[in-house]
Amino acid sequence: MSFEYKEINGVYALKSSLFEKESGVDHFYSTRKGGTSEGIHDSLSFRYTGNTADSVHENFDRAAKVIGRSFRDVVRTQQVHRDKVCEVKDGTGYRIVALDNDGLVTNVKGVVLSGFYADCQVLLFYDKVNEAIGLCHSGWRGTAKDICNKTIDKMTELYGTNPSDLIVSIGPAICQDCFECDKDVYDAFIESFGSEVEQYFIMKGVKYHPDVTAITVHRLKWKGVKAENIDVSGICTLHENEELYWSHRRTGNNRGVHGAFITLK
Repeated sequence: MSFEYKEINGVYALKSSLFEKESGVDHFYSTRKGGTSEGIHDSLSFRYTGNTADSVHENFDRAAKVIGRSFRDVVRTQQVHRDKVCEVKDGTGYRIVALDNDGLVTNVKGVVLSGFYADCQVLLFYDKVNEAIGLCHSGWRGTAKDICNKTIDKMTELYGTNPSDLIVSIGPAICQDCFECDKDVYDAFIESFGSEVEQYFIMKGVKYHPDVTAITVHRLKWKGVKAENIDVSGICTLHENEELYWSHRRTGNNRGVHGAFITLK
């Protein structure tokens, strides 16, 4: 299992080897390279704040073309750090599918599900048995609310997905060493999952450092996703490569946002 950078139509894209083996799905995680935005959004940013709508829409179009689609095929999350997952029933054009959602699922071919990150995880899901896909944005709050498994539950409810048939990827996100937080974060995880997640926290002085990605993998396995079907990028958005990745922890709101994209062929 691994991730690989590929330049496609000028866009510098990160792809999971697990998904690349599948003929029925296409996907990628974006980097900063390959777009039209300027300034702090230079260049492939999907954030409207401080950017022009024309630039954002052109960036969406360039991203969609990486996986053989167009701007009009993109459906995006709103992302409010909660656990609501919505179904996309048709491909009626670029839109936020519903308010207060952080997850999307569909079995409609041609629809591009999209979510965004600048330290938070975005997970992609593919059920090749029932031909369905999912996506969820999972920061620490969403992870503590178990949004990864609520996305699987939605796919099971709607499409009959068996967790053991899923392949799942986890894109670039802030690493444990860089994610410094207070006890409220620790308390939220313990309240949700109990002592089973204590092993994923370390202390540095008075600060807690959770391994949110490891907790996510733990929860996916608990749900029944096979370990060999989980691909983790292992890329830290904060400390690894500022030329490729924005980080909210590094620059606050003076940044763009990356996108993750998935579509059924």
